[in-house]
Amino acid sequence: MKKTTILIYKDISDPKRGLKEATQEEWNAIMQGNKGLPMCQRRCFMENSFEDCGVIDRMFIEVPYAKYLVWHKEKMGQERNRVRGKDYVHFSINRDLHGAEGCSIQDTIPAEFDLEESIIGEMVLERLREQLANWKPWALELLDFYLDGKKKTCAKVLGEKYGISAMAMSKRKKLFDEFLKTFFSDLV
Repeated sequence: MKKTTILIYKDISDPKRGLKEATQEEWNAIMQGNKGLPMCQRRCFMENSFEDCGVIDRMFIEVPYAKYLVWHKEKMGQERNRVRGKDYVHFSINRDLHGAEGCSIQDTIPAEFDLEESIIGEMVLERLREQLANWKPWALELLDFYLDGKKKTCAKVLGEKYGISAMAMSKRKKLFDEFLKTFFSDLV
């Protein structure tokens, strides 16, 4: 069973006087009056639903425009997260592995492996890549050389690619190293 409750100001000119339950006619008149008005001049309502003794009660509560904006922002964020969450599967690492009775996913992770640190490391690397891409066009390639352990040979290879001398590429490496120092010092 469903129920709808609409709470409106007793006195629209003085909201501090409290709320009262609106009739369907009052609600219809408010909705009609809101049509065509700019949002900041409309009578605003927050919506909330909850279950009470097996009855789902959907409530509309009149609030000031500023409070409505805060509620609306939170509601839109929740909806955005709900929609995006459909793209991901969430499961517990304590769940039993299929076909391995009594053995969970967590049991297969080595004790010395730090899952939290691994995830944070991936997030930091992703943020570093974003900032490097915004900083210099060649910086991501240089990072890839560094991560592959080819720091010493990258000046020659990238210098040839970009048509600059090894000396000029060495200067870029120094700028890159300074960028990395600043990036990682800002994390701490």
